[in-house]
Amino acid sequence: MKKLLLLLACLSAASAIAETYTTYKPVVEPTIGFAKSVVQYNPGEGASGVGAVTNKILGAPDDPNTGANAPFNFLSMGMGGNVIVEMDSPLQADSTSANELYVFESRSYETFDVYVSVDQTTWTKLAITSSAIQNGAGSWVGFNLDGQVTQGILYPYVRIVDTGKQGSTVAGTYGADIDAVVATAASPSQASYKFIDTDSRNGKVYDLYQNTATGAIGVKIIDKNDQVSYIPFTSDGSMDALAISLQGDFNCDDQKDINVLATRKADNVQLNIIKQQDGTAIKTIDNSVTR
Repeated sequence: MKKLLLLLACLSAASAIAETYTTYKPVVEPTIGFAKSVVQYNPGEGASGVGAVTNKILGAPDDPNTGANAPFNFLSMGMGGNVIVEMDSPLQADSTSANELYVFESRSYETFDVYVSVDQTTWTKLAITSSAIQNGAGSWVGFNLDGQVTQGILYPYVRIVDTGKQGSTVAGTYGADIDAVVATAASPSQASYKFIDTDSRNGKVYDLYQNTATGAIGVKIIDKNDQVSYIPFTSDGSMDALAISLQGDFNCDDQKDINVLATRKADNVQLNIIKQQDGTAIKTIDNSVTR
């Protein structure tokens, strides 16, 4: 798996939260997930060897994009090739102007189409809503699902199809070179949130919120200088937020971790969702198995 978030840039409460990955321009929305598995890979002409290692598309964007001897942390589509990935956080329209999906491409931009699906049978082609094209230095294209997919439906699968059919000076890396597929969520400034609970520790305030449109749960962190960051805990309305606490160091790194208590609606079971203060997931405790 690839490295997680490299930098979270904290802006004022009225501003969006930008997330930055090395060599790429920042994206506006907080990250909530990545591609977790490759369901199907159909390489086109010229994708092989170093360019055809499927796990290179998983996790966060991490290709250095520089130097002739730099590692190839991407998956090449080959000319006309395609890949289907499953997201660890299913995509859904959230009734805001925010993008819910980003596809990162290493090095020079080569065109590709992006589709989403519920079941890998019916696919919906997405129109690009924003982009940051840096030829030779890594690019991304973003997609706002609102108006393009059915509201309230979860889309766990993403298909990327090479359309540029371009060659390469590096054998095995023809076509679009996909570094990562990233799920994002609206920042607090872009959506309506219901306040649930609060806690404080070491000069920071931690507010637990629930998105009134999607039901997604998140934590807003306010530091002593009134700078704000946001950590998503769920991406849909499957849980009700109950409480938050900053107690215990679950992974023994000498930093208090964020513990969110929520109720799973399907069976009314309570869960503790525990993350580091940078948003990295530590563990989820299902209280039904500890009775």
